[in-house]
Amino acid sequence: MIGVRAVGVAALLLTVFAAVPANARIDGAFPRVRAGIGNEPNAGGGVVAGSAYVTHASVIAWSRRVNSLTLYLLERRSVSCATLRRVAAKPGHLIQVHVTSQPRVRVGQPVADPQVAFITVFRNPKIPTKIAGLREGARLTFTRVNSYPGGTWHGSFQVPQRTYGDGKVYGYNGTFAAKWCDLRR
Repeated sequence: MIGVRAVGVAALLLTVFAAVPANARIDGAFPRVRAGIGNEPNAGGGVVAGSAYVTHASVIAWSRRVNSLTLYLLERRSVSCATLRRVAAKPGHLIQVHVTSQPRVRVGQPVADPQVAFITVFRNPKIPTKIAGLREGARLTFTRVNSYPGGTWHGSFQVPQRTYGDGKVYGYNGTFAAKWCDLRR
């Protein structure tokens, strides 16, 4: 005989599953991983919108809200998990690389099809932010990953220099030592 309690639990579960869309994502943490022996610094640079670009800081961030692992290469010298959004919105250039939507990466092997966005934020707020994107041709390789709090990810990133549709030149060749951030919002 099924008890009233079991029927109540089953009804509650059916209500919860009916209320959550099938394609809804559940916020998930990136698994804690330490792998690899790389020790590259933030070094290198390239061209963004025809201007010289040098990376001084980098962050690798897992967004729980959208299940996305993203590498940020920044001109600013100082950035933390708490200041990433504010620093990325300041006038200037930054390079953003969407790595994956899955909570895993391979060390020592190129990432499959990293998507690159060369972003320019203008001082005049009336001018919209400009984004030049690249879906193919970039090469991103992690040589060390550490997704524990305070961890650092090391690796290299290259984009062949070429002229984009806006008539401006973009390209990058460098290494990074990116701070790990697990973003909950």
